[in-house]
Amino acid sequence: MSRLRKTLGLAESRATIDAMLAKAHDMGGRPIALVVCDDRGDVICEVAEAGVNPALARQNAFKKAYTSAVTRADSSAMPERVENMPGGLASFGNANFFAGGGGAVVVANDGTILGGIGVSGRTNEEDEEIAQVGKALMGEALCIAT
Repeated sequence: MSRLRKTLGLAESRATIDAMLAKAHDMGGRPIALVVCDDRGDVICEVAEAGVNPALARQNAFKKAYTSAVTRADSSAMPERVENMPGGLASFGNANFFAGGGGAVVVANDGTILGGIGVSGRTNEEDEEIAQVGKALMGEALCIAT
């Protein structure tokens, strides 16, 4: 029996962050925070640009990556999941969950959840666009589903 499991490493995470930073710079706009988590929601790599809101953007980038990794879905799917739940997002009992765009789950071709990506600091739509660039790059680099 093999005890090996697929995981994301620092090299893939850093390359993904670099690509998302490049996309953000091409778009122009406010500074951002970026996080890549493993499948358990633990941070592999985190970057916060100078001038980003330290209280919100850094925390929200983590929450988006964490939510995507542990719920096995992009964070943009959470509002629909909690829409009819009494208590909404709080019903999960996890203060790290986030409902909104900017978080992307990273899934291998065989269905293995490898982790999550989180972007925060701009509008919901801009965060989502940047996160999807990271997800696509991760997919190309690791030959995984996007």
